[in-house]
Amino acid sequence: MEFIFKTFILDKQEYAKIMSEINTNYMRYVNKPFPIHISHEVGKESKAYLYYFENHGYNNYNIYMKIPVE
Repeated sequence: MEFIFKTFILDKQEYAKIMSEINTNYMRYVNKPFPIHISHEVGKESKAYLYYFENHGYNNYNIYMKIPVE
């Protein structure tokens, strides 16, 4: 299946973390085609980010935007 939006490139570690979190919490996103996932980056100053993604079923997501939470 083709995605609608251009993929936002994350580094491998961040991508794996976000995909794992979305999979773990997938029941929140069932039947939502364009959900938003919030997560904190790992580090001393843990910033929160909103990850916008296309949901095409379990483990089939396209993260297309990442925005810091102010």
